[in-house]
Order: sequence, then C-alpha cells, then structure tokens
Amino acid sequence: MKILYLFDFLELNYNITKLFNKHKFLEVVTMKLGLMTLAALTTAIIFVGCGTAVGRATGADAGSSDTSTAAGSTPSVTDDNLTVVNENLANQGALLVGQEKALDKHQAELENLKEIVTAFESNSTDKGSSAGKDIGAVKAEVSNMSDQVSNMSDQLENDMAAQGQHLEEEISMMHFRITSLEEQSAFIQSLLGDIQNEAEAIRYSVSTIADEIRQSDESVEQLIYSFDSIVSTTEDFRGQLTSLEDQAAFLNVAIKQSTSAIEQLDDALDEVSETQEELAESSTYPITLDQFTTYDNLISHGLIDDEINSMPAPEAMTVPDCTGPDGTRECIDKLVSSVNVGTAGTYESIQLSI
Repeated sequence: MKILYLFDFLELNYNITKLFNKHKFLEVVTMKLGLMTLAALTTAIIFVGCGTAVGRATGADAGSSDTSTAAGSTPSVTDDNLTVVNENLANQGALLVGQEKALDKHQAELENLKEIVTAFESNSTDKGSSAGKDIGAVKAEVSNMSDQVSNMSDQLENDMAAQGQHLEEEISMMHFRITSLEEQSAFIQSLLGDIQNEAEAIRYSVSTIADEIRQSDESVEQLIYSFDSIVSTTEDFRGQLTSLEDQAAFLNVAIKQSTSAIEQLDDALDEVSETQEELAESSTYPITLDQFTTYDNLISHGLIDDEINSMPAPEAMTVPDCTGPDGTRECIDKLVSSVNVGTAGTYESIQLSI
C-alpha cells in the first residue's frame, strides 16, 4: 500500500507567488493562513494514518512470529506468504518514515514563514482593507482544499483498514493450515513409531534364532568328535556318524538360510525406511507396509481388476474412490466396520485363528 501525496505544493506556491507580485501584504497574510491550515491538516492526517498502519503492522508482525514458530516442526509450506506479508509491512514502515521526514521539513519551512510573516505584520496595518477580496478568495480556496484533504484522508484510512483486514484474514488462514499439518505430522510420527517397534521385534527374533543355530552347530561338532573316537571299528557307528554328518550339513544349510534371512531383514528395513518417507509425504488414508505389499502382489498377479477399483466408495471416506492401495484399504475398513459380528462368531473366529 502506498501513501499518496495529499497536496499539490508546487501549484499552491505558484498561486501564492502571483498574489505576492500583486500585493506583498496579501501574499504574507495568505501564506500565513493557508500554510498554517495545511500544516495542521497534514499533521492530523499523517498521524491518524500512521497510528492505524503501525497498530496493524505490530499485530501482523506478532502473528508472523507465532506462525514461523509453529511451522518450525513442519514442512515450510507458507514461508512465501509470510515473506510477502513482512515485505508489505517493511514497505509501509519505510513510507511512514519518509512521510515523517517530509512533515518535519514542512514544519521547519512553516516556522520560517511564520518569522517572515511576523516581520511584515508591523508594516501591514494600512493595507488590510485593499486586500480583503483577495483574502476572501484565498480563504475559499483553502476551505475547498480542506474538504478535498478530508475526503482523501477518509479514503486513505478506509483503504488502510481494508488492507489490514485482508492481512489478518491471510494470517488466520495460515494458522489454520499449520494446525492441520501439525495434526497430520503427529499421526504419521505415531504410525512410524509402531513400524519401528515391529522391525526391532523382528530383528530380536532373528538374532535369537541365529544364536540357537550356532549353539546347535557347536553341539554337533562335539558329538562328531566323540563318535569319531568310539565308532572307529563298528559299521553301525559309522552309519550313525554319517547321519550326524548329514544333520551337520542340514544345520549348515540352516545357518546359511538364517544369514539370508538376516539379509532379507536388512532389505525389509530399507523398504520400511522408504515407506516411512512415502507415508510422510502422503496425506491420504494411512496403510501399513504389509497392506501395501499385499496389494502390490495382488495387482501383479491380476487378482484385483477394474470391478473392485470401480466399487462405489462408502460415505465419509478420505479417498474419493476405491482405487490404489490406500483407497482399497479404506473401502475394506469401512465395509468391515459396518458388519455386525456376534459374540459367538467372534469367539469361534478367535479359536480358529489360535
């Protein structure tokens, strides 16, 4: 928003100069009356505008600070809007400073003119009657300019109030968006925490199995050593030794498989990390890694066709249709939640699951 110049000082000075060429006394009196009136009106209008702008700028700055603090924990979605608001406020402050400097300059000029008027007042007693008409014309012009200044002041104040209200509405909207993003971020963090706990449990189980396999391998080696010293002369013992060697080979294969399982677990953890990033960027219905993998396998084998994807979506769904892993998952959850399951059937299902 820009503050317009309220007066055409060049034209005013030109008119006053013409009067001065005609009647020096009339010029002095006119300058004194006109400039004092204009200075008073200018001071009142500028201070009214400055008070409104500074008040709204202070409120906007405080709102921007709160917004930037709340947005620190989320992606920087609204930084451009905050930058525009701050730039507008900075421009208003610079314009206000320039207007204050201009006001100080005009006040200094007014003081100088007052001194000149005072010097000429001692010689102006006998010339008052001849300049009455010109003074009346100047007063009428000053009155007309006062009305124009008043109208421009009202328009300026209305414009500043409208823009301040617009800025307040934008800041309120940014607060609402930031609150929504914070809620989504908290939900995603909770979901990622559950996935991390499941991954840690799987890692612990695999580590326990590997320890048991290593202990079994040590026991087999001890048994082989014992039987090697006992069954050296007996074919029966040799057969048993062969059987133990087969078991040892089986255990070695199991160890290799466990190693492969550990590698697969590491790959699964990498997939979990990638899924976490995808979930962090997604704002649709949340699904787990197993649900996404199952949907991908069904799509790959052609077990999900267009009929399922074209199913009408239940009411109150976040996703607008049943397409994709998140849409399919939400459709299933909504349909299952609408089914009334009895106590006997639920108990029987639990027994079958166990």
